[in-house]
Amino acid sequence: MKPSSTASRVPGAPVSILAVAVLAAAVGMALPAAARAADNDPAAVKIVRGWESQLNTEGVDLTTTFTLVQKKPGETDRVLRVRTFRRDSADMYTIIFQYPDSEKGKGYLRRGDDLYFYLPSTREFVYRNRKDNIGSTDARTDLFGRQKILEQYTASLAGTAMVSKWDCDVVRLDARVQDVSYPVQKWYVRRTDGLPVKVENFSLSETLLATFYYVEYKALGNGKSVFTKLLAVNNLEKGQQTFLTNDAISTAAIPDYTFTKPYLEEQSR
Repeated sequence: MKPSSTASRVPGAPVSILAVAVLAAAVGMALPAAARAADNDPAAVKIVRGWESQLNTEGVDLTTTFTLVQKKPGETDRVLRVRTFRRDSADMYTIIFQYPDSEKGKGYLRRGDDLYFYLPSTREFVYRNRKDNIGSTDARTDLFGRQKILEQYTASLAGTAMVSKWDCDVVRLDARVQDVSYPVQKWYVRRTDGLPVKVENFSLSETLLATFYYVEYKALGNGKSVFTKLLAVNNLEKGQQTFLTNDAISTAAIPDYTFTKPYLEEQSR
């Protein structure tokens, strides 16, 4: 907001502290965005755009079924199944819990930057953010939709590494907005095809919180791919991890109504 131009002062009098503060704040709001954009490493940006161009599925709708198996030491494996409907061209997805019965009917709806979680027991839509874990597992909601990394992070190169048998470039991401899953990430991207094989997720103080391993991909055609196996390791809880498998993949058109709150409500009836 621009400072008011109607304020006046006596000629020769010192500029008010308030006026200076307002001007400084206005300049301060304008500078960080430009500074952050300048901090992007062009080589890192190219790598990020390379994997996003493959994993973001603009041009097709995507319907899949995810099975999530969470393992905790000394506990019985916890199994969840969710059906996902995704339309990256409009930045929307719907997630519906199908199993177990205690979770059935719950779901998520993302439309742009807005994410809602539906609770059938109270028929409420609760506003959530990207830090939300699916069914209290080790997988966060942003694994299931369109990536917008360069809008959310500043990218820089952090060297190279070998992951399993893959030679990888390492891209470091530092958050430029608050609504992100993790404020710092390191993506390990294999040079053979430009797809990620590992992601390390850190706190702002750079404590390693979680590691994701992209185990397997499926090609959808037209240069697009989707992960079919992913291992999410909780680095704060020894031995805790969640394994995701993705099957029943379809690229058939999805009715618009699927991406609405009434559709979610109907699934729990």
